[in-house]
Amino acid sequence: MLVNDKSIKNNFVLLMKMYELIYGIALYLNNIDIAQDVYIQISNQISSWDTKIFNYWYGDKDTTLSKLLEFEVNKCRIVKNVDLNASDSKVIKLPTYKFLV
Repeated sequence: MLVNDKSIKNNFVLLMKMYELIYGIALYLNNIDIAQDVYIQISNQISSWDTKIFNYWYGDKDTTLSKLLEFEVNKCRIVKNVDLNASDSKVIKLPTYKFLV
């Protein structure tokens, strides 16, 4: 998947940000299979990532993994944030885009 891209292969913080984006979109679109795949990708790689750097950006590795398993809680949080941001007067004035599924 993303690991084969040379520009992010050695930068796990960037890779994690990409995984978070895919995970969030998957949950927003109610595609738990993709969210689970992202979790599996992260859990397979996380032990090789530098612990001090990971802790700086994300906190404890085990806590991060366990939070990613809370699919329904995370989905509700993401939908709530999207709805909240979408109702902001500054955001309402911006052009809108839709995900094509």
